[in-house]
Formats: sequence, C-alpha cells, structure tokens
Amino acid sequence: MTRAASFVALVSAATLNVTSLAEAQTPSRAAPTVRPAIDAILAAFETHPLVGIGDAHNLAQEEDFFAALIRDPRFAKEVGNVVVEFGTATHQDILDRFINGASVSFDELRSVWGDVVGATPAVTGLGYANFFAQVRTTNRSLPAEQRIRVWGGEPVLDWATVKTQSDIQSALAQRDSYPAALIKREILAKGKKALVIYGSAHFGMPGLPVELGARFLRDVVEEDHPDAFFIVVPYTGFLQKECSAAFEQTHHDWPTPALAFPVRGSTIEDALRRTGCAVERPENPTINLPNRTEAELADLQAKVATAFRDMLSGVNGDALLYLGSAATLTRTPQEPSIYLDAAYRAEINRRNQIRGLPPLPDANPVVSPLPMRP
Repeated sequence: MTRAASFVALVSAATLNVTSLAEAQTPSRAAPTVRPAIDAILAAFETHPLVGIGDAHNLAQEEDFFAALIRDPRFAKEVGNVVVEFGTATHQDILDRFINGASVSFDELRSVWGDVVGATPAVTGLGYANFFAQVRTTNRSLPAEQRIRVWGGEPVLDWATVKTQSDIQSALAQRDSYPAALIKREILAKGKKALVIYGSAHFGMPGLPVELGARFLRDVVEEDHPDAFFIVVPYTGFLQKECSAAFEQTHHDWPTPALAFPVRGSTIEDALRRTGCAVERPENPTINLPNRTEAELADLQAKVATAFRDMLSGVNGDALLYLGSAATLTRTPQEPSIYLDAAYRAEINRRNQIRGLPPLPDANPVVSPLPMRP
C-alpha cells in the first residue's frame, strides 16, 4: 500500500458525510473522501514527510489559506518547516531574521521575494508578503525551539552582478534541483517534515514524454526518497462558466475550504476531465527533436498538452483543494512598491531589459482584485 493510500485509510473513519447523491450513484467510480482542508493536510503529514501544495500564482484565497494553515497551532508543533518558491535562498539570512522577530527594513525584506530568478518581472502578489508577516506573528508567540522555519527555494543569484541573459542561465537551470537538494539536506536527512509551496508543474507531470528529459523538484527528491510527497492541487474552475457551474453543483455540499481525495479513480477525475471543459487556452507546444517525423512530433505535442492540462486541473494531484466556487476566486492585490518606489522600479526594468521583456507600464492603478476566471 502506498503512503497516499495509507493516508486515505487513516482519515476515512473521520470523513464528513458530504458526498453528493450524483457521485453516490456513479457505479464505475468511487466518491472522494472530503474533509476540512487544514485537518486533512495535517493528517497527510502522518503518512508523508512532505506535503506539496500547488500554488496557483496570485490566487488570493489560496494565499489566505496558506496563512490560516500556518496559524493553526498544530502546524508549528507537528510540521515546523515551509519551503517556498516565492522566496530566494540568496537572502535566507534576512528571511530568518524577519520571521524570528528582528527589525528588518522593508527594502531588505522585499529582496526576499523581489530577487527570485523565476518570476517575471518579480513576485508581485501582496499575499506572499503577507504570508511572511503571518509566520513572523505566529513565531512571536512560540519559544525559539518551536518556531516555524521558512526556506527560500529559489536558487542563489546576485542580481547586482547580472549584466546579460547568460548570467541568469545557471540559476534558471537549478530552479528544481536547488530546492530538491535543500529538502533532502535540511528536511529529510534530519527526519523533519515540510510544507512545500510551489507551482504545480514543479511536482511533476505524469505522462510527459521521457524524450523531453524533464526532471522536476518532486522527481529529484523522490529518486532518493520514494513517495515522500503528498500533492495537493487547488481547484480554480474552468474557462467555460458552464463547466465550473456543473462541477460546483455536483460538489455544492463541500465545506470551504475542503480537501477531496483521492483524485485519480474517483468521480473527481471524471469531472475534471469532462469533455468540452478546459482549464487553459489550447496551445500547440513547440517540440524540436531531431530525426522525428511530423507524425511523431504531433504525438509528442498531444502528450505534452494532456500532461499540462492534467497538471493544471488537479488530476495529477493526490488531493484537490477546494477554496470556493470559481466566481468567488480572485487575484491578490499587487504589492505597491513596484510602481511607487522609483529605484526599485528602475531595477526591475533593468532586469526586464536583460531578459528581453518590455518595460513596466507607466502606471499601475490600484483596482479591486480581479477574478481568476473571465
């Protein structure tokens, strides 16, 4: 029995009876187990040292959920570590000082999320800054030996030395291997546990052709620690409103937030793969491999598109995180210094130029958070 299966068995006895009649009447698929999300995620740590939550970048409700999970007293006691994509290891010392209550200037703190290599133009969501503030607040009520440790997972890069695109390549190439090595060294080798908050793609895409040679964070960790991860992917709705409405009607009695599991083999998988429903705009990925016929390349493209769709929809996850109906999901407001701090803005524009990106627009008006789906 895998750890994912053990987790299902562990919590089944305490399952909420919130399964819909439509699911119960589907003979070919089992209905999922559904529990309040924080309880279920903490239960997952009883069978897995790592719980990875796919970050739907800038989803306000998910960032609020991260903060709520940290606030739960059980998290510091039973888990105690978080590895994040929205923080850089370059400034781990600044992050450590801040979350442990030391005086840190905003310019220093902003470098934790502003100097990452993977986000362009930088990490801008206010919810990520708020997450670090929540950890600091939580830690102030805890003894030093019980405080939560947050690890910046982005590779080390001194932006002051970056003059050309080639100066960034080494760090970009380590965006999965660096955090994987950190997790193996600082978490698993020391018998610890960690919440890992990264974009869902970093947790792998089953079905991706091996010819493409992709090795994701999860792949690198689990080559030495099989089945270490329990993966949670958020529900963000579909591009088609009628598809979101159908999914939500079927699961209208789920609590918010809820965790539903397993995904594969349950009625959730059918719902997420409903014909005519898409979670991203269709694209034909460009694949250039030598000595391949047009038919072979077309087949690879189709497999990549399917793997990408399954990653975004949540089919690849062990559990689906339900944060509310698609119509209620919004983007976090933008952290305002990127358009109010002239020096910081100039530096971001310099980096954009190096990357071959356009400069920031002249104005970024403060507006109400936009919906995640049109």
